[in-house]
Amino acid sequence: MDQGIYTAAAGAMCMEQRLNIISNNIANINTVGFKKDDISFEEFARLLDTSTLAQGQYKRTSLDVITEKEHVDTTQGPIHHTGNPLDLAIIGKGFFVVKTDKGMKYTRAGNFHISKDNLLVDIHGNAVQGEGGDITLEQGKVVISPDGNIEVNGSSIDKLKVVDIPPKYLIKQGRNLFGIRKGGMPVPIDVPSISQGSLEMSNVEAVKEMVGLITTQRAYESFQKVIKTFKDTYSMSIRDIGILA
Repeated sequence: MDQGIYTAAAGAMCMEQRLNIISNNIANINTVGFKKDDISFEEFARLLDTSTLAQGQYKRTSLDVITEKEHVDTTQGPIHHTGNPLDLAIIGKGFFVVKTDKGMKYTRAGNFHISKDNLLVDIHGNAVQGEGGDITLEQGKVVISPDGNIEVNGSSIDKLKVVDIPPKYLIKQGRNLFGIRKGGMPVPIDVPSISQGSLEMSNVEAVKEMVGLITTQRAYESFQKVIKTFKDTYSMSIRDIGILA
């Protein structure tokens, strides 16, 4: 079969992937600390065979198709002031560290609270980490300085652990948490910039995402039309051959 139909089908799959990403971004437009995903088309690859096309896998043979690369956009989101002393926003680079059942994870979502065990935890109950480990907060006035130092009733308790991770090593693992790809490692930030009583909101721009949704949908429909044109052409050729024979 002509290479054109495979190339068009691969393009349609790329647009479908982009639609899924944009839809997820829009769904998280109000998620605290959410970082949107993006996708770029970088190179040409090869399809292994026609079965890989149906599975959405890009493997190598002799057919050139567009491939894509997903990445996390770590642009700062808008800061919303809440007045809640346990709401924290990182200004600039950095991630909070939380302890989960699957090890240490990283997040920009600073909507924390105190657990029944007096631990500072995120909305999923994961313990927020300080330089000394889990952070225990007794009853009293909590003051967190811009550099992350924590005081309760004037007594120093701990300092928030904030780390930097290059965007290329970030991998989303659900619940607004990030893991680190192989080859990456968190780098402690000694002097972070923390805003107490504030939250960093999602960095998704509604208008931009909606425009992207519309243009991607149109591109997807264009690829579908190309595929249909090829199929109609092949059908006509087969029919004409049958008549001539």
